[in-house]
Parts: sequence; C-alpha cells; structure tokens
Amino acid sequence: MLPRLLKTALATACLGLSLGAQALPVIDLGVAGGYSGFFFGDVGTAADVEGRLAVGGNLRSGFDIGYRNAHGSLEPALVVRGNVSLTSAWGGYSGTIYNGPNSALDTNASIGPSSAGWLQGQAQLGTVVYGGELKAQNVPQVNAWNPPTQFAQAVRDANRVDFDGARQSLSSLSQTLAGQGGNGQVRRESGALVLVGDGQSDLQVFDLGDLGQIGNIELRNVKAGAHVVINSGASRVDFSGFLGGDRADSKDPLAQLRDRLLFNLYNARAVDVSSFLNGSVLAVGAAVTGSGHLEGTLIADSLGLSPNGSKLELGYETFRPFGPGGQVPEPSMLALMGLAALAGWSAHRRQTRRR
Repeated sequence: MLPRLLKTALATACLGLSLGAQALPVIDLGVAGGYSGFFFGDVGTAADVEGRLAVGGNLRSGFDIGYRNAHGSLEPALVVRGNVSLTSAWGGYSGTIYNGPNSALDTNASIGPSSAGWLQGQAQLGTVVYGGELKAQNVPQVNAWNPPTQFAQAVRDANRVDFDGARQSLSSLSQTLAGQGGNGQVRRESGALVLVGDGQSDLQVFDLGDLGQIGNIELRNVKAGAHVVINSGASRVDFSGFLGGDRADSKDPLAQLRDRLLFNLYNARAVDVSSFLNGSVLAVGAAVTGSGHLEGTLIADSLGLSPNGSKLELGYETFRPFGPGGQVPEPSMLALMGLAALAGWSAHRRQTRRR
C-alpha cells in the first residue's frame, strides 16, 4: 500500500502533466516545414520563391525558385505532383530552379533578392521533381526577351510528397490551434492592432475572432524566444500595413520572432498579402494572392490563380517547431515526477520480492 501523501502527490503529478500537455500543443508543420511555399492545389504566378516550393496540383508558369536554399542542400527545390509548365505570360519559357549558393554562405543573413549579390554566377542549379508532364526549355538566356529556363535535373516521381496526408495533418493542427485559448490581450490603439502578451508564456496565443483586416500590428510584452500563434476565423483575410521590419536585423518584436510566429487562418478561403509580412501562414483551404513579401512558410490551397495573378514573393524563413518536449518543467513538477518515479520503483521492488 502506498502512503496517502505519496498517492496524493502522484495524482497531482499526473493531473499536472495532463494539463501541461493540453496547454502546450505540439506545433510542427511536418513535411511542409521544409518549404517556403506548400500548396495542395495549383500555383499560377508569383514573383519568386526564395526557398523550396511544393505544389500538390499543377505549376502553371515559371519563376525563380530556390536561390536561398542552404548551401549543400540535397533536397529538390521544386516538387510538383502534377504538370510543370515553366513558361511566361507571353508564351516563352521562363524560370530558373536554383539550389542555393555554390559556397558556404549564410543565405539568411539578408532578405529579398535585391540583396542577394551572390546570385549572379554563384548559385547552383536545383532539381525538379514532377508527376505529370514537364514543359520547359533547359537552355541559357539568349537575349533579354527570351528568359532562361534552367535546372540541374528533372525527375518523374508523383509520390515524392504525400500531399493528402499533409492536408489531413495540417488541417487537424489548424483546428487544434483554433481551439487553443488565448493567453494574450487584443486591442485597438490609434489605428494599430496591439497584441499584449503576459511576458512569461512559452506559447503566446492571440485570438482575433473573425477579424479579416490584419495590419499595423504592434506586439508587446512577449517573452523573448517565445512562440506566437495568432488565430483568425475570418473567411477572407487581408494583410496590409506594418507587419514587422523588412530587414534581417530588424529590432521590432514581429521581425525578431518571425521564425516562431504563425498566423492560423482556420476558416480562410481567400488571403491577400499586400505588404511585408513576418511569420508563417497556415491557411489550408485558402486561395492566396498578393503583391507583397511573406518571410516565412506559406501553407494554402493555391497561389496566384486570380485573373491578375500574383506578384507575391515567398521568403526563406522556415517555422521553428514547438512542443512540450522542448520545455523545461517547473521545479515543483520535477519534484512530483520524482515522487512518481519513486513510487514506480517501490512497486517494482515489491513485485520482485513476491516472486
């Protein structure tokens, strides 16, 4: 028989562990976490994609992909389950598939193609993986009116990425995060959307309700190094205004947490990004357009399928996973866990003696 005090401690420990698991959900984008853009349907147009791109449908046009991939990456820069058409709006061939620099440079030390001086003549060509047909002309540029289409190799493999499994798991993650209670305050001040944290949580959650106009965000009192989830249940979401600094060394909180910041748009069917947006976006059912820049991972249904297409640029800043396994328990919880371990050892010893 266990002493009553020890039994009480064990029950408290189990309850605490259970509550801790509920309070700190695992946030891992899975296979999508390795891409700048991950789409379940078609992709039409984009300005460019700095990292890797995965398309569950067809890629309808060509643009530059993968030039900020890490040096020495062995993964394909472009994976398309359906057809690939590396062509331009005027009917010619377009788009180069890169695989980062040919030397050990930090490709994430700056942001945007204008500061990627190493791109010209120093970037390696990448691999295209496709499942349907490939329409491309793998030749150097001839003149200004005939852009190049280049890649290192093309491999036919329609099953390289499990898009259906990814949709199911990411939809589940989105709904889980949507049900996570907010532990931060949301308010309006002088036209700004002010998000105030509690200053201590490792996972700071803000609930915007059905707010669809997201812009001019000011993030306050969030613990350094914390992960931030911003939930919105709007069916249409427009990102505009100030959404964090547009430099790699920006000091504002949004920029400093860009690899730990996730916008969870769990009901969105349409998303437009018209300014520089720091953070990843999880919008499994949304058609995305825009002319801005997203510095994170964009997960959605499609990109650039509107009549006007899209000039959105997807940056190279993948989301850092979050989970209870990476958290250090409080001292009181460690003590209770110790009691639980002691009880287990005592029970095992008694059973051994009876044999």
